Amino acid sequence: MTPSLYRQPVLLDTVLHRHNKVGKLTDFSVAQHMHASYLATAEFDQAALEYVIVFVADSVDGVDGVGGADGVSGKTRVSPIVMLGVSAGENLFVEGPRWDAHYMPAYVRRYPFWTTDLAGAPPESPGVMIDTGWSGWSDTVGDAVFDADGKPTPTLERALDFMRQFELEVQRTSQFCELLVEHDLLREMSADAKLPDGSAIALNGFLAVDHVKLMALPDAAVLELHRNGILGLLHTHLMSLGNLRRLVDRKAKRMPVAAAA
Repeated sequence: MTPSLYRQPVLLDTVLHRHNKVGKLTDFSVAQHMHASYLATAEFDQAALEYVIVFVADSVDGVDGVGGADGVSGKTRVSPIVMLGVSAGENLFVEGPRWDAHYMPAYVRRYPFWTTDLAGAPPESPGVMIDTGWSGWSDTVGDAVFDADGKPTPTLERALDFMRQFELEVQRTSQFCELLVEHDLLREMSADAKLPDGSAIALNGFLAVDHVKLMALPDAAVLELHRNGILGLLHTHLMSLGNLRRLVDRKAKRMPVAAAA
């Protein structure tokens, strides 16, 4: 699935893009319609201070690499996300060009690059994509991505290192999610919020850890989850749900003044 964050993703090519340049990402309005973002478990501690962390089993617009049933095993697959909005197509953490939070998910920070599996290529050699629709992709302004010999410049190397680390965290996160499914610890959640104008918002379609099921786990399972660090991640996720009120408050503040009054 092509993430909605990327408008014109093209496979980076040493010949076609030999003279192209990439700028620094400072205008985050590119993510203004992205209402959710994938989150790796390594990010839980920082993200939980500001965002709502939930899980999804089906594809969510703007989230790459999540969804549904495993086509091989038939097992349900889930992925953690942070909620960036309460309605489809809105990002309440983007104010004009600014990202209005102390922490930004790595999924967004890797932009305008991302990696994808290529047919016939080994998993350790994914293709590198670039969003050619981004205003920071240019023939004249920014840092070159390839040198005169067609080799990656330090700018591209830094991006590649970041994506390699990101993919490692994605794999670790996938293993974490497999254990959640194995122990049947997730349940569907829904919540309703009332806005100042009297309208209601229904928040559903996401999953959260079932505290009752967690407490009912056998001692041996709890000890295993504790020793491998998963128990702490689960509590961090549950704590983050308290940020839902703050997310709704962000929505209320963006409503027309007359309606809010």
